[in-house]
Amino acid sequence: MDIDYLKILVTIILAVLGWSIGHFFTDKRSIKSRRRDLVTEYLIAGYRVLTNEVSHREVSTERNEKLENILSDIQLFGSIEQISLAKAMADTVSCGGEFQLDPLINSLRDDLRSELNLRSATGNIRWLRFDEKNVDV
Repeated sequence: MDIDYLKILVTIILAVLGWSIGHFFTDKRSIKSRRRDLVTEYLIAGYRVLTNEVSHREVSTERNEKLENILSDIQLFGSIEQISLAKAMADTVSCGGEFQLDPLINSLRDDLRSELNLRSATGNIRWLRFDEKNVDV
Protein backbone atom coordinates (compact mmCIF):
# COMPACT_ATOMS: atom_id res chain seq x y z
CA MET A 1 0.00 0.00 0.00
CA ASP A 2 2.84 2.43 0.84
CA ILE A 3 4.53 1.63 -2.48
CA ASP A 4 1.35 2.61 -4.36
CA TYR A 5 1.32 6.02 -2.64
CA LEU A 6 5.00 6.43 -3.39
CA LYS A 7 4.40 5.64 -7.10
CA ILE A 8 1.58 8.17 -7.24
CA LEU A 9 3.65 10.81 -5.44
CA VAL A 10 6.66 10.27 -7.75
CA THR A 11 4.37 10.46 -10.79
CA ILE A 12 2.82 13.74 -9.58
CA ILE A 13 6.23 15.23 -8.78
CA LEU A 14 7.59 14.27 -12.20
CA ALA A 15 4.50 15.66 -13.94
CA VAL A 16 4.73 18.99 -12.07
CA LEU A 17 8.46 19.18 -12.64
CA GLY A 18 8.03 18.42 -16.35
CA TRP A 19 5.29 21.03 -16.68
CA SER A 20 7.41 23.64 -14.88
CA ILE A 21 10.43 23.02 -17.07
CA GLY A 22 8.30 23.04 -20.22
CA HIS A 23 6.60 26.28 -19.16
CA PHE A 24 9.98 27.92 -18.43
CA PHE A 25 11.39 27.10 -21.86
CA THR A 26 8.15 28.04 -23.64
CA ASP A 27 8.16 31.45 -21.93
CA LYS A 28 11.81 31.95 -22.77
CA ARG A 29 11.20 31.09 -26.44
CA SER A 30 8.13 33.34 -26.52
CA ILE A 31 10.04 36.32 -25.12
CA LYS A 32 12.85 35.77 -27.62
CA SER A 33 10.33 35.55 -30.46
CA ARG A 34 8.54 38.75 -29.41
CA ARG A 35 11.86 40.57 -29.08
CA ARG A 36 12.91 39.42 -32.56
CA ASP A 37 9.53 40.47 -34.01
CA LEU A 38 9.77 43.92 -32.40
CA VAL A 39 13.32 44.53 -33.60
CA THR A 40 12.46 43.30 -37.09
CA GLU A 41 9.39 45.55 -37.21
CA TYR A 42 11.38 48.65 -36.23
CA LEU A 43 14.22 47.90 -38.62
CA ILE A 44 11.83 47.28 -41.52
CA ALA A 45 10.10 50.60 -40.76
CA GLY A 46 13.50 52.30 -40.64
CA TYR A 47 14.54 50.70 -43.91
CA ARG A 48 11.35 51.91 -45.59
CA VAL A 49 11.71 55.45 -44.32
CA LEU A 50 15.37 55.61 -45.34
CA THR A 51 14.70 54.27 -48.82
CA ASN A 52 11.42 56.02 -49.55
CA GLU A 53 11.20 59.23 -47.57
CA VAL A 54 14.72 60.34 -46.71
CA SER A 55 16.86 59.32 -49.65
CA HIS A 56 17.11 61.62 -52.61
CA ARG A 57 14.37 63.92 -51.30
CA GLU A 58 14.48 67.63 -50.69
CA VAL A 59 15.58 68.74 -47.25
CA SER A 60 12.61 69.67 -45.08
CA THR A 61 11.75 69.77 -41.40
CA GLU A 62 9.64 66.62 -41.79
CA ARG A 63 12.48 64.78 -43.54
CA ASN A 64 14.95 65.82 -40.85
CA GLU A 65 12.63 64.63 -38.07
CA LYS A 66 12.17 61.27 -39.78
CA LEU A 67 15.93 60.89 -40.15
CA GLU A 68 16.46 61.78 -36.47
CA ASN A 69 13.87 59.21 -35.37
CA ILE A 70 15.21 56.48 -37.63
CA LEU A 71 18.79 57.02 -36.49
CA SER A 72 17.59 56.78 -32.88
CA ASP A 73 15.71 53.54 -33.59
CA ILE A 74 18.70 52.04 -35.40
CA GLN A 75 20.97 52.92 -32.48
CA LEU A 76 18.50 51.18 -30.17
CA PHE A 77 17.61 48.08 -32.22
CA GLY A 78 20.34 47.76 -34.85
CA SER A 79 23.43 45.61 -34.98
CA ILE A 80 26.80 46.92 -33.81
CA GLU A 81 27.70 47.72 -37.44
CA GLN A 82 24.42 49.59 -37.97
CA ILE A 83 24.88 51.56 -34.74
CA SER A 84 28.36 52.58 -35.90
CA LEU A 85 27.03 53.61 -39.33
CA ALA A 86 24.16 55.58 -37.75
CA LYS A 87 26.58 57.38 -35.41
CA ALA A 88 28.89 58.23 -38.31
CA MET A 89 25.92 59.53 -40.30
CA ALA A 90 24.76 61.66 -37.35
CA ASP A 91 28.27 63.10 -36.94
CA THR A 92 28.51 63.86 -40.67
CA VAL A 93 25.08 65.54 -40.78
CA SER A 94 25.74 67.57 -37.63
CA CYS A 95 28.91 68.94 -39.25
CA GLY A 96 26.95 69.92 -42.35
CA GLY A 97 28.42 67.21 -44.53
CA GLU A 98 26.77 65.02 -47.12
CA PHE A 99 25.95 61.48 -46.07
CA GLN A 100 25.71 58.22 -47.93
CA LEU A 101 22.69 56.04 -47.12
CA ASP A 102 23.83 52.97 -49.07
CA PRO A 103 26.10 51.44 -46.39
CA LEU A 104 23.39 51.70 -43.72
CA ILE A 105 20.60 50.57 -46.04
CA ASN A 106 22.67 47.60 -47.24
CA SER A 107 23.45 46.58 -43.67
CA LEU A 108 19.77 46.79 -42.71
CA ARG A 109 18.77 44.83 -45.81
CA ASP A 110 21.36 42.13 -45.16
CA ASP A 111 20.34 41.65 -41.53
CA LEU A 112 16.62 41.70 -42.29
CA ARG A 113 16.97 39.20 -45.14
CA SER A 114 18.99 36.93 -42.87
CA GLU A 115 16.42 37.23 -40.07
CA LEU A 116 13.60 36.44 -42.49
CA ASN A 117 15.53 33.47 -43.94
CA LEU A 118 15.82 35.03 -47.40
CA ARG A 119 18.80 34.61 -49.68
CA SER A 120 21.36 37.38 -49.44
CA ALA A 121 21.33 40.14 -52.02
CA THR A 122 24.39 41.96 -53.27
CA GLY A 123 25.00 45.49 -54.46
CA ASN A 124 23.24 48.71 -53.66
CA ILE A 125 19.52 49.10 -54.10
CA ARG A 126 18.26 50.70 -57.31
CA TRP A 127 16.57 54.07 -56.83
CA LEU A 128 13.46 55.07 -58.75
CA ARG A 129 12.16 58.59 -58.25
CA PHE A 130 9.50 60.33 -60.26
CA ASP A 131 9.55 64.07 -60.82
CA GLU A 132 6.05 65.15 -59.81
CA LYS A 133 6.23 68.20 -62.07
CA ASN A 134 6.44 65.97 -65.15
CA VAL A 135 3.82 63.40 -64.19
CA ASP A 136 0.46 63.70 -65.97
CA VAL A 137 -2.53 63.44 -63.70
